[in-house]
Amino acid sequence: MTKDTRVPPDLVIKEGIHGEGVFTKVAFKRGDTLFQMKGKIIQHPTRTSVQLGKDKHIEDYTAGHINHSCTPNIKVNRAKHSFECIVDIDANEEIMFDYNENEESLANPFYCECCGRIIVGKKRQEALKKKRNKTFHLNENTLK
Repeated sequence: MTKDTRVPPDLVIKEGIHGEGVFTKVAFKRGDTLFQMKGKIIQHPTRTSVQLGKDKHIEDYTAGHINHSCTPNIKVNRAKHSFECIVDIDANEEIMFDYNENEESLANPFYCECCGRIIVGKKRQEALKKKRNKTFHLNENTLK
């Protein structure tokens, strides 16, 4: 089998509980940098891009396989274009980040399997919260 040079040496892409995901080959400590993203910088989100700033997204092969979690073990360091551990991570553990914490808006929103909430990105999540609160206040006033 040919080694895939698009994937950092301490990581592997393989089948997990949510389809393909990125798993560690070795243990990492909190604060460690897992890898630096390399790829084409684009202005809009795609299903596989990671946001680095306003209208700045990167298409990195490995990052495009990292799944979402509401209890993430990594985060994006936008300044360094990298992923950093926010907890200790064991070997053979899947790495995941919270899309709603990093992305302003997702190209392909979805319902999270672990919590049931919709994953749409920060901006859209805030808009949904405002809409729910406004609906609640209207319903509350209607009852009086």
